[in-house]
Amino acid sequence: MSLLQRYSSEEVSTLNLVPLWVFYAVAGADSVIDQREISAFKNMLKEADRLKDQFSREILTALYDHFDDVVLKSKSEQPIPGIEKAMDIVSRKSSPSESEEFKLVVFSMGWSVAAASGDFTETGEGSNISDEEIENLTHIADALSLSMAKLRKVIVSNDASKIWNVFLQ
Repeated sequence: MSLLQRYSSEEVSTLNLVPLWVFYAVAGADSVIDQREISAFKNMLKEADRLKDQFSREILTALYDHFDDVVLKSKSEQPIPGIEKAMDIVSRKSSPSESEEFKLVVFSMGWSVAAASGDFTETGEGSNISDEEIENLTHIADALSLSMAKLRKVIVSNDASKIWNVFLQ
């Protein structure tokens, strides 16, 4: 049974926008969305069918399947208010564990996009996340109602792929 059956089609459409709003808020923070950020985001969407959490998996695979339509719709609303609106829906219709896992997955996507770009060391490790990206990640964490304690459990490495892989089966 799909967990999204509890939601109206309009609510599902709103939930599908959350990862894109996070992407735009982070990747666009410095006014330049580069190819590494786009690639990181697309790779996470490609792997969405491997997410452990059913709720997150259903939302992200739906986004991947309808990407072009959702991208156009995502530009019609500001990211942070959109995320807040979606989290209100999620908090009313999902279990606390589903809601929490979805929030962490979405935040991790944003962090991974931020980490995908920037100045890499000669060994190819690490990334300089810009001040603007950090500021927007902070706003995203607030919109998702994520505490620093919860975020510290997720952001355990500066390697974005290690963090993303925590959520995969």
